[in-house]
Amino acid sequence: MDPSELAVMAFVALLVFVCLISIARAASTRRAPPLRQPLSARELETASGVETALAALVRRPTVSWFDYGRTDKAAFEALKADLVGLFPRVHAALNRREIGDWALLYEWKGGDAGLAPAILCAHFDVVPADDEEAWTHPPFSGDIAEGFVWGRGSQDVKVTLASILFAAERLLAEGFVPRRTLYFAFGGDEEVGGPLGAGAVGAFLADQGIRAAFLLDEGGPVADGLMPFADRPLALVGVAEKGYLDVAVEASGSGGHASMPPRRTAAGDLARAVAAIEARPSPARLTKTLRAFLEQVAPYSSLSYRLLFRNLWLFSGLVKAAFSATPSSNALIRTTAAPTMLQGSAKENVLADKARANVNVRILSGDSCGRVIERLGRIVAPFGCIARQAYEGLGVEPLPESSVEAEGYLAVESALAASFPEAACVPFLFSAGTDTKHYRYVAENIYRLTPLRQTAGDLAQVHGRDERVSVDNARRCAVFYEKLIRSL
Repeated sequence: MDPSELAVMAFVALLVFVCLISIARAASTRRAPPLRQPLSARELETASGVETALAALVRRPTVSWFDYGRTDKAAFEALKADLVGLFPRVHAALNRREIGDWALLYEWKGGDAGLAPAILCAHFDVVPADDEEAWTHPPFSGDIAEGFVWGRGSQDVKVTLASILFAAERLLAEGFVPRRTLYFAFGGDEEVGGPLGAGAVGAFLADQGIRAAFLLDEGGPVADGLMPFADRPLALVGVAEKGYLDVAVEASGSGGHASMPPRRTAAGDLARAVAAIEARPSPARLTKTLRAFLEQVAPYSSLSYRLLFRNLWLFSGLVKAAFSATPSSNALIRTTAAPTMLQGSAKENVLADKARANVNVRILSGDSCGRVIERLGRIVAPFGCIARQAYEGLGVEPLPESSVEAEGYLAVESALAASFPEAACVPFLFSAGTDTKHYRYVAENIYRLTPLRQTAGDLAQVHGRDERVSVDNARRCAVFYEKLIRSL
């Protein structure tokens, strides 16, 4: 047998060996538990009434603005007053502290001072609703109709605030005392970055020397049909969060009258720079969080997907290519840079002496604000442009990845099993921004979950037209928080 035949045989043997190992790893994936049914309407009756409380909060137009002077402060004060009437036992038994004008902090003393506390978060501000006439029900009506609570904030996230306090109200009626101290931290400016809401609460807790075992804030949904490879809904518990940065890309020109343009203009250079940024996305990476997600979701996937997810050492390139295909999955594997705002001349027939683009960047774990600016600067330099941080002090580095073996994650997993028995709990990278960035020095582990079962259509209503949440969904959210508080 000549050497070339030996080489071919060795290659074939190696290929067969690799295939057998890959198939064996896929086949050895732990067995998924049997599919279970959602909680029945009868089981959800225990949370009947949370929808009424939520509707009352939705009726307060607590819209936040980057210019705090535009904010309707009376609406915020009215919502704070509403909470006292809606949840009287909470306000009789818990210590409520207003921190500045934009935050509320409730302290529920636990029975065992030796246990580290837990923090449950939500925010009560919302984004504007400029197209009110196009809504089926007015955005601040709080209508309960067709089985839904309608209005801005019904999903994002007055529903969690109402559910946390509703659960506490019910438990107090039973005489329940948590073993560990619980803090309910509610901010009023999350939609504009949270500096005076969660930022003030985080600073206060740090000054008090509080170090929580874990913190839970808004985040991933109980995803219904969003992951087509899974055989059931997936409760996406964010154990990491991408960083945030706005980068200004700027080009300079000579200005002048548009009837006599130079061969290259500031606007043209900026356009080429923006096109180059879109043409050169950052490299794809499978982070620790994504690898954990794929490992955990493998039991709920078909054999072909298990083959991929359980053998990333062999198929990581294929997985990256598959995740790059859609915007939602692409955001999980790379730092994204999205041009959002363009500015040039102030008049139609005047050449811009400066042109500017804002590039909104969401930073993957392992990357940083500094490296993002450096990379974008290299991309735009050939077009005579520069890249710099758009707003000093507003860059947010990616938050550390939290443990899926810590008591906080296990408590969330247990509460999900009791309130969403049809779903599987999996760790996830949350690509949007939350208030959790203000608590990174206060909580050992930080998790992000919005306990609502949501489809792609439901998620499209967040910050959009006809935001609404079903009554059953709101009740399940309250059941989740009751189960979670009981377990703590």
